[in-house]
Amino acid sequence: MKPRKLNHKTIPTQDPDRAYRFWRDVFDIPQAGPSNQRHLRLDQEDLTFVVGPAQNHFELLARDHQASLRQHLANNFVPILKTEERYGNKIALVVNDSEGNQITIEVNQ
Repeated sequence: MKPRKLNHKTIPTQDPDRAYRFWRDVFDIPQAGPSNQRHLRLDQEDLTFVVGPAQNHFELLARDHQASLRQHLANNFVPILKTEERYGNKIALVVNDSEGNQITIEVNQ
């Protein structure tokens, strides 16, 4: 997956380590910082994982095409909850992260 932008950089979680691994491994958010203080960084901003209830307002823009993203999510055992057509030959796939947050991923058709 090739993530580009995320509308909110604070991610609610019940287990910050589990959420960190999910966002790093499934959404391929790049790591930054020294190896003993790794954090995730997207669009020149750090992602912060905080303990709190799940949210459903996350929008992640990716450079992928729909077919490759569907395969990537299937390979990581992430079910697609809903598909929406968007303006400009875009499509949005709605998924949940490991913490129950609802993420809408917008990609090219």
